[in-house]
Formats: sequence, structure tokens, C-alpha cells
Amino acid sequence: MGDTEFLKAVAIRVLWALIALLIALGGAGIVATMNHVPGTDAREELTWAGDAQVVPVLDGATVQLEALADGVDRLATTARGALTQMSAGDTAGLGDTVNEGTTRLTSVRQVADELEAALAGVPFTGDEWALRLSAGVHERYGQLEGTAGLTRGLEDDWAAFTGRALDAAHLSGLLARHDEETAAAAKEGSAGKYKAALAGLDASDATVAEARGLRDRLAKTTDVATLTDWLDRNAGYDAALRTLYGALVTSDGRVTAEVKKAFEGEQAVRAQLPGDTRGLVVIMSDIAQGGLNQAVISIEEARGSLARALEVQQQLRDGGAIAPPE
Repeated sequence: MGDTEFLKAVAIRVLWALIALLIALGGAGIVATMNHVPGTDAREELTWAGDAQVVPVLDGATVQLEALADGVDRLATTARGALTQMSAGDTAGLGDTVNEGTTRLTSVRQVADELEAALAGVPFTGDEWALRLSAGVHERYGQLEGTAGLTRGLEDDWAAFTGRALDAAHLSGLLARHDEETAAAAKEGSAGKYKAALAGLDASDATVAEARGLRDRLAKTTDVATLTDWLDRNAGYDAALRTLYGALVTSDGRVTAEVKKAFEGEQAVRAQLPGDTRGLVVIMSDIAQGGLNQAVISIEEARGSLARALEVQQQLRDGGAIAPPE
């Protein structure tokens, strides 16, 4: 082989080596490119279009989340106000407060439904989300999706709250009515109208019976010891008055030994009656502890969860700005 042919052979080998090297480098470049997972910062140009479409929807949902948090916060304030009114025995404005809370709850439910509908319409959130969305945007969606159900169950809690509030108001009204009826009967007796006094005590007995029925229903979830004692003492006084007026009817108004005995019994029972309305306050508190506190706690828990979710969402939003493709 001549020098010329030898050089040609070497040149061909070198050329083939270079070609092989270029092919290897090109293949490595393709593999490296394919190893960039869509949805990561390595290939933002692959997810930018999807992110640009989804982020405005998530921003709108975040605004709805803020509105939902505000609504639950106002509901919590209303619930605490109703609980305070009940514990203090202030039933005059309790009905208005309960109605206000019901209106607020309706608004909360509406905003929650709107938030769920908005999240249901977010595109590119299926199993293949990584082909269309960046990880940060998908994390925002997932966190928002978890907030949609935070207010579920508040309707049941508020219904229980409302039922207890109305029971407390009804009970307070019954006890007040009983006192008025017994006082009216005693006034008739003081005027010597003993038969009229006995008729008046019939109304007192009916009111106590109604209050006892309410007491029995509350006893399933409430400590009714104070209420029972209140009813027993007042019913006992009604019975003592009935005995006294019955004896006076029998004696035709004359003071007999039976009348004296009945009078002493009335005085003894009267001394056991509560001297003020503090017992009513205790009764209202007992009712509140039988379910109302739990309803308020549930609302407060939803409020706290929404506040935390909103804080996280705002952090994700602030740290997830989309860079335009190069």
C-alpha cells in the first residue's frame, strides 16, 4: 500500500469516528431533552399556555374563597352573639339574631356553591395534568379544591343551634308566663275570690306541664337539673296555694285549723322559691351547653380552616408568577 492510499484509509477512519461521535452526542442531547418532565421549571414553555389559561380561573376562585371566609366570619360573630344572649337569658332579641344568622348561612352556602362550580370548570386537572400545567399551578388548584367542602355541615349545625335557641326562648316565655299566672291567681285569693284563684292556678298547672314536656325533650342532650328544680319548686308553691284556697272555700273564708295549717305550708314553700332571676340565667346556660356550644365550635372551626386555607393560597399565588415563553 502506498503512502497516498494509507493516508486515505486513516482519513476515512477518522471521519467515521467523528460521525459516530456526533451521532452519540446528538442522541445524548435527545435523551436529555426527553428527560425534562413537563410541569417542571425545566420546560416552562410546555406548560405556559395551560398555566396562562388556568391561573385567572384560580385567581377568581381565590376571590370567592375570600368571600366565603368573610361570610363564615360574620356567621361566627352572629352565632356567638346568640349564644351570649341565651346564656344571659336575653330572649327579646334572640329571634332576630337567629334570623340574621340564617340569612348569613344562606349567603355562605351560595358562595360555597359558586366556588365549587368554579373549581369544577378548571381545565387540565385530570391525571395527565403534568402535560399542560406546572407543578406550582396544579398545587394551587389542589389546595383550593380542598377548601370547597369546609362549610359542609354548617346547615345541620345551625339547624341544631336554631332549634336550641327557640327552645330556650320558648322555655323562658313559659316560665315568665307561669309567674304571671300564679301572681294573678294569688291576687284573686288576696281579694277573697278563692274559686277564681283556683281557676287561675289551673292555668299555672297547664303551663308547668308544658314546660315539663319541653324539659323532657331537652333532657336527651342537656343537663336539666336546674330546670327541674325550678319547675318543682314553682309547682310546689302552686300546690300550696291550691291547698290554701281550697281550705278557704271549704271554710267559707273563715280561719279554721285547716286554713291555718295550709297557710303555714304556703309560707314554708314560698321561702324556698328563688328570690331573683339568676336561676333563669343558669337554665339558659345549661341549654346552651346541650348543643349550642358545639354548633358555635363547628362554625369557629370552619372559620379557622378557611382563614388558614386563604393564607396558604395567597402564599402560593404570590410565589407562582408565570414567566412568558422565550
